[in-house]
Amino acid sequence: MSKKYALLVDLRKCVGCTSCQVSCKMENAAPMGHFRSRVDIADSGEYPKAKRYFFPKICNQCDEPPCILPCPVKGATYKREDGVVMVNRDLCIGCGRCVGACPYGARFMHPHIPVKNDPSKYAKDVPEVKGKKAKDLRVVDKCDYCSHRLAEGIEEPACVRNCVGKARFFGDTSDSQSDVSKLMASVKTEKWHPEYGTKPRTTFIAPDKAVFEAADGQINR
Repeated sequence: MSKKYALLVDLRKCVGCTSCQVSCKMENAAPMGHFRSRVDIADSGEYPKAKRYFFPKICNQCDEPPCILPCPVKGATYKREDGVVMVNRDLCIGCGRCVGACPYGARFMHPHIPVKNDPSKYAKDVPEVKGKKAKDLRVVDKCDYCSHRLAEGIEEPACVRNCVGKARFFGDTSDSQSDVSKLMASVKTEKWHPEYGTKPRTTFIAPDKAVFEAADGQINR
């Protein structure tokens, strides 16, 4: 049976230290101003009933990824058997359609990596790249659960490895004995915007569901 990877974030333990954000940025060389993984901080209410929420945001590795359908190049964005949604930088033409299609804001155009695939081949049907050369366009980037680490047999993304609050769990959900499977079976978990129908593989333990509303609201950067 193929492995099916998933990430579980226990919001009871997240302290907003952003070590996951920093370690991800270093591990994957994310450019200035962009993040594959980040922690948003939001405040709600007023004294003496004020609350501060920490909400880690990352690619949800959806089982029904909305980013694949609008992509005009077959295979530029694709889903692996293990559940990880990938970007093939050799095929991406930098049209940005997938960025706009992600309802979670998990994708961005990498400012320093130009596309390799000749955009002129697609210009007739893709107005976003019409009249542009490869050197003028940039590839899409996103979290891929540290696929380079997975390829080396390290089944632990950098953000999980460096979470000081031990709030992140990662593993194979097809293995009932994996830590992430056991935790999902023992504790109620929540998904961010399940109504989107994307079937995210990134889930949360969230005793206070107001955190999801806070995540969609005004964020303190």
